[in-house]
Amino acid sequence: MKPKYHSAKTILSPLARLREDGVSVGQALTGTGLSLSILNTPEQHVSLSQELMFLRNLRKASADPAVGLKVGACYPLTLFGIYGYALMSAATVMDALKLAYEFVELSFAFYDHSMSFRGDNVVMSMSSNDYCADDSAMLNEREMIATLMILRGLMGDSFRLYSASLCSAPQTSMSEYEKYFQCPVTFSAPENALSFSADLLKTPILQCDSDTASLCIDRCERLKARLSEEYNIEYEVRELILLRPGYFPTIDELAAKLNMSGRTLRRKLTANGIGYQKILDDLRFQLSREYLCSTNISVDQISILLGYSDPAHFSHAFRRWAGLAPSEFRGTFAV
Repeated sequence: MKPKYHSAKTILSPLARLREDGVSVGQALTGTGLSLSILNTPEQHVSLSQELMFLRNLRKASADPAVGLKVGACYPLTLFGIYGYALMSAATVMDALKLAYEFVELSFAFYDHSMSFRGDNVVMSMSSNDYCADDSAMLNEREMIATLMILRGLMGDSFRLYSASLCSAPQTSMSEYEKYFQCPVTFSAPENALSFSADLLKTPILQCDSDTASLCIDRCERLKARLSEEYNIEYEVRELILLRPGYFPTIDELAAKLNMSGRTLRRKLTANGIGYQKILDDLRFQLSREYLCSTNISVDQISILLGYSDPAHFSHAFRRWAGLAPSEFRGTFAV
């Protein structure tokens, strides 16, 4: 499992860090629908697609191949709020990691996470097929370092991994990877994984406090329940589509990603008062307006990005949505 959205801290922390490197707020938040005032609202959440747009903006604005590593390092365990305090109040590292997986919805994860034992080592694996190839290397590195930050928060800065493996090819110099991972790193591997000695799971946590742990766990359970109540199938469908640019699957293909049949997904959407085609049309209209108003991409290219095999079909659909042809809309509303 992974969270359906994150705390705004997941953007605010790296935003503060990258501003030191000359990335402006405007550059970082373009196309996200977010602002500093929104992000600083108490208990503000951001969708995964908004955060992914933010990360793409950072990659483009900074032109830094190590941006995924840098962003992941912006998440000390204390930044996670009650989730982090629950982990830090546990008796041992093993107890803390059990809580980490139990309440993963409260974390900053993009990927699904699992833990296994291989010989004398623990292996923490993370994976997802929800993202496009252009984003995978950056997300792999962000996810791995963010997870490593949790381990260091539990065991101290002296903690060392046995090894790390990344599915992607190296994006920056080996010295950068050595600085962040401080262990041997394998690239183009079968999985994204962190490995360390299983003996470390018995390590007592210095901040251990059973009373605090009970209070934090109770709060985590309440937050997790509230997130489940706020879950909306329409939101989930929109997010899965937005996470991969140009990805407009059939309802059966998308239903398979949600571990249900197309028939079940249709029924759930109908119960929410919307159909799958309406979601696709709304997203295409939203994206087409953004492309027309904020880029110089041609109408033919936009039609391809929106999954149309014929530009004429896109133009016809856009006129139905906006009452104007795409070129007329661009001339009228482009900034």
